Amino acid sequence: MMKKKDKKQEVKSEKKEVVFITKELKQSKISNEEYDKVKGFVFLVIIIGIFVGILFLVNGNLVTKDLKEDETTTTTTEVEYDSSLLTADSVFNVKDKSYYVLFVDETIKEEKEFAEEFISKYKGEKTPIYKVNLGDLINKKYYDKNGTENIKPTSKDDLLLTRTTLIKFKKNKVVSFITDKNEIGKELTPEEK
Repeated sequence: MMKKKDKKQEVKSEKKEVVFITKELKQSKISNEEYDKVKGFVFLVIIIGIFVGILFLVNGNLVTKDLKEDETTTTTTEVEYDSSLLTADSVFNVKDKSYYVLFVDETIKEEKEFAEEFISKYKGEKTPIYKVNLGDLINKKYYDKNGTENIKPTSKDDLLLTRTTLIKFKKNKVVSFITDKNEIGKELTPEEK
């Protein structure tokens, strides 16, 4: 009888091994499926990376030509500064002992041409001339076509203009205030030598 029991135990032990092997196969099959998914994901990421890289190169080479530009060539533009142009805020702070300031609204074509004509004729004279464009936003608070102008301003806070005006300054104080265009023209016309 023992023999039968031994055989049953052997069979039972063999079943356990079969069951164990089956479980291992199932686990390895699951692992293989997960491995395949991970492998597929990594492959997809690599393909997308290559695609983005190609787009970057095509864009850089064909569209913007950024990558082909020679780094040794640089372009510089010289900034032009008109030293005769002032803001209304700064007319009382000029370092010259005596100077003219022509206030003109350059948004009006005739006014701009008037200013350019007399300033170009006057350049080179002993007393420097500066220009303030009343059409600029920064100067708007000093320009009111319908207001009452102050003909004796003592500081920028007192300055209010209603039209094209020429002011002569000495030691940063107002010496003369001219609003008539004919008088401005006479004042800025160089004397015959």
